[in-house]
Amino acid sequence: MSCRLVAAAALAALAVAALAAAAPLWVYATTLALFGLPHVLVELRYVDERFSGRLPRGTLRWLMGGLGAVALLRVLAFAGVGGPLVRAELALGVGLVSIATPLVLARASGAGAAAALAVGGGLLVGVVYAPLETLVSMALLHNLTPVGFLAERLRGPARRQALVAAAAAFLLVPAVILCAPIAPPVTGGPAGAGELSQHLAAFVPSPWLGTAVGERLFAAAAYLQVLHYVVVLGVLPRLGGGALAARAVAPWPRRRRFAGGVLLLGALAAASFAGDFFGARAGYAIFAAVHAWLEVPILVVALALGPAPTAAPSPA
Repeated sequence: MSCRLVAAAALAALAVAALAAAAPLWVYATTLALFGLPHVLVELRYVDERFSGRLPRGTLRWLMGGLGAVALLRVLAFAGVGGPLVRAELALGVGLVSIATPLVLARASGAGAAAALAVGGGLLVGVVYAPLETLVSMALLHNLTPVGFLAERLRGPARRQALVAAAAAFLLVPAVILCAPIAPPVTGGPAGAGELSQHLAAFVPSPWLGTAVGERLFAAAAYLQVLHYVVVLGVLPRLGGGALAARAVAPWPRRRRFAGGVLLLGALAAASFAGDFFGARAGYAIFAAVHAWLEVPILVVALALGPAPTAAPSPA
């Protein structure tokens, strides 16, 4: 990677961070409306092409069943059925089963299984003691999953360079947003998106709601959301699924046709957000939950089962 490209990327990241710190709701709402659904579709394709060919069919069935349960919970939430606490407990329980059962079926062992046990233990503690706070924390940490995909996909110098850049962009810059002496953010947002206080709960645990720390945490999350979209939409498709991409479960269309479909659906989603932001976000939450709850189990299971064959990036 050339020095000019690195400098341009660093300046762009700093500009996004400054915007997120100054007007977090503008950054969050605008990027969610424009890139939320497209990034879900692109990420689902990447995960399918990269991981499904190396997972046992029994594991895939368990994961698909878990995703179906997560989608059902989101539909119930959309319809106003059940309380938030019960839905949070069920969602965390589904995530725990989605991680534990495939590993038991595959008889995973070693460092990967230990990492899976740690993640599963964290979910179990969350279910028992603080389900709502755990679910919100996972929504915040979900923005870091592209780092895991890059670490899993790349090898050698490219992997080291990517992880160094990720450490600066995904950890150092958010830390500056949280700790630097900056002015209070603008609390308004795009037309129809309401006020910042109406969105804090998406990323901020309840003890920090209504505090300056909560506003800064939301600003850091808005910045990380942009980085998440950039990696998923701009980097992962270039890397492709590798040697096992041909064994994907879904019959994905050719990449150009797929890109056209993503653009069309993204435009329809953006129009929906423009017409009714909160209604569109509630509907989008169903798709977002499916892809978010797929990422954690798939990364943990892939780590436990070992590396996959690599190949040159798939052609666009």
